[in-house]
Amino acid sequence: MYGIMLIVVLVLTGGVIAFIGDRLGSKVGKKKLSLFGLRPRHTSILVTIITGILITTVTFGILAIASKDVRTALFGMNKLKEELNEKQSMLEEASGALVNVKNDLNTTKEEYAKSKKNLEETQEDLEIAQQAAELLRQEQVALQNRNQELWSDNQTLIEHNQSLAENNQFLLANNESLKADNLELEKTNNDLQEGIENIRERPIIYRVGELLASGVIKKTDDPVKIQNDLNQIIALANSKIIDRLGTEGSKDGVWIYPIEYQKAMDRLKQAKGDTVIRLIVAANLVKGDPVLTELEMHPNRVVYQENEFVYQKIYNVPIDGSNSEMLISDFLRNVNMTAINNGILPNPLTGTVGVINGNQIYAIEKALAENRGKDVLISAFAASDTEVLGPLRLHIYLKNETEQEINHEE
Repeated sequence: MYGIMLIVVLVLTGGVIAFIGDRLGSKVGKKKLSLFGLRPRHTSILVTIITGILITTVTFGILAIASKDVRTALFGMNKLKEELNEKQSMLEEASGALVNVKNDLNTTKEEYAKSKKNLEETQEDLEIAQQAAELLRQEQVALQNRNQELWSDNQTLIEHNQSLAENNQFLLANNESLKADNLELEKTNNDLQEGIENIRERPIIYRVGELLASGVIKKTDDPVKIQNDLNQIIALANSKIIDRLGTEGSKDGVWIYPIEYQKAMDRLKQAKGDTVIRLIVAANLVKGDPVLTELEMHPNRVVYQENEFVYQKIYNVPIDGSNSEMLISDFLRNVNMTAINNGILPNPLTGTVGVINGNQIYAIEKALAENRGKDVLISAFAASDTEVLGPLRLHIYLKNETEQEINHEE
């Protein structure tokens, strides 16, 4: 924009000067003026030349005043050339330096690429090393845990070895006792062999499992009272043996293992209630041998109260009256099983828990005969309070299908 304005000013200035010079030349030519003794025609030419010079001078003056670059071009060209040459030299140096920088940059890029590659490889190696370190740490932890387990196992083995050593000492200490027991067992075996030979030659008086005596020992904290009650039951068994065999029939009467006797005493002392004691023959007995006996102990309680229901069943009585005995046997067998399941102790040999007389059986058979071809409900009730030791005595009721009582026997 500044250059356009400058050109416009120069054009206008040149035009004004040219117009003034033309007017001035025309006036000089018309008036025949003469300068410096020249002819008017030459004076007009001189004025024109001066006007052109003024145009040029003014032009350069304006340009010089208006533009520093024009002044530099007019008056400082040589200096400008020197500066230009100097700048050119600097440019060439800068270009050379730029080339070197580019070369260095390329070299640096190559080195950077190599460094980056080495860094990536180093990172990969570092990751591998970290993974290896983690695996090593895990293995170290596992090894420490295993060492702890081994240490614990070692302590256990040490304690076990100590226990084994103590047991070994105990076994060594009991070795002599075992030898003595072995001699005692050999003696007992010899006695048993002699007993077997005697059994073959002599009749059996008591069979294994036979009930000798029984009784109830009341709950008490007095050990002397407990022992006296237990000895009374044993004395009862001895009296029964004497009754059967006579005073010379047995060597020693009832014989109970001392350990079993002591266990029975301990249990009786700790019992929370009354206890049933039963003396059972432990082996077949021939005349002249001691009666080997086992002690049975059971907590005592009332199993059935008086008139308490025990069992009942409906039977169809055949028209011909046959199988009445089988019906009665089946009913009594079921009553017996029910009583045993409820806690009454059966006879070790017979397995029965109660007693029934012939009159009751006869009355039942008679009632069945009177109801041939009918369904009869037979019910059993306890005749009195019955404890674990028994025996169970019954009231037996019969009703036909019309629900009428047809018999009641004790």
